Amino acid sequence: MASIRENIKTLLDERANVWEVEGKPLADIASTREFTSEERTKFEAAEAAIGGFDVRIRALTITADQERQINEFGRQLSNDPAMRSAIETELRCVLSTREKPSSEIKFSGKEMTRALSAGTATAGGNTVPTTFLDALIIPLRNFATVLSAGATQITTGSGESITLPRLSAFGSAAQVAEATTLNGTDPSFDQLTLKSYKFGDFRGISRELAQDSVLDIEALVSQLIGQNIGIALGQKLATGTGTNQTAGIATSATVGVTGGTGVAGGATFDNLIDLFYSIPAPYRTNSAWLVADAAFAGIRKLKDSTGQYLWVPSVQVGQPDLIQGKAVYGDPYLASGLGAKSILFGDISTYWVRFVNSLLIERSEHALFGTDQVAFRGVLRADGILTDPSAVKAFTGGAS
Repeated sequence: MASIRENIKTLLDERANVWEVEGKPLADIASTREFTSEERTKFEAAEAAIGGFDVRIRALTITADQERQINEFGRQLSNDPAMRSAIETELRCVLSTREKPSSEIKFSGKEMTRALSAGTATAGGNTVPTTFLDALIIPLRNFATVLSAGATQITTGSGESITLPRLSAFGSAAQVAEATTLNGTDPSFDQLTLKSYKFGDFRGISRELAQDSVLDIEALVSQLIGQNIGIALGQKLATGTGTNQTAGIATSATVGVTGGTGVAGGATFDNLIDLFYSIPAPYRTNSAWLVADAAFAGIRKLKDSTGQYLWVPSVQVGQPDLIQGKAVYGDPYLASGLGAKSILFGDISTYWVRFVNSLLIERSEHALFGTDQVAFRGVLRADGILTDPSAVKAFTGGAS
């Protein structure tokens, strides 16, 4: 049976073949004239096929990442049996044996662990698979493309607002004559504030399932909590308004290029080149593209001045697709079309995502008493902020 990485490689190769054999020849036609009805149908089919490969590759990549992190976390726990036993007991007490109504699990960049003293394992050998922890944390990353694209992640032990000083102007030097007073202007500073907005999931599980299939509950609850909080977080990190909610990276990014009129908000080759060079050179070194999923069809048709396509599909497992030699990530939450910031480019690491140190998992026997369900909820507090607005710029579709 083929491994996940082998399956990903097969899909990458098949996607590249569809592009070379079907997509690229039709895109060449599109650059010279309008499609005929038959050609349009063929191109839409090819685009749908490539999009289907994208979805499958992304799903398998998430699974491969889960396996890697599960193995890594398992090795960590194997070196600390007391911690492993404590975590297992803590989660089972909430999810199945009902000895505790809630548990707080530490959130950090690489793992989730419970801060427990050694020697608290009293469940008589009952264990929760370590995959439970990873099933909670991994979707938080994979459903938030901004995190995958390289945003800086910080974790704090409590949720009070954090004030960050920021250099808003460098100041300037000046050439002066010998033995004269040095001139120049002082740098200036302002402040940024990282808050702790709440993201959560709540749902009920039938009592029959809760009583008859404990392991299914653990798998189901962990998947739902991780995915649903991850989706809610991903939406705000991308397009949150910044008013009583996270300021998303698209909201915070200044407009570097505005598209022309009459092209339904699409970008041209010149637009992407202009966007690339709208970023200061130091930020281009560690730069990447964030593109609305709905904008990819147009991006794939673009060529440079030598007739080479800008989009280069990856054929290596673990490596992203490229545009102009820079990694490109599709984001389902970015808007596309007239007046929308559909393409972002810059140093994504200048967007900081702050997590408060615990994910609260709770179980209630009473919240859904009338329907005889057992209620579960998860709550995570987080925020995001672009620390330097010059580091990430946006392409905005023409207004008409």
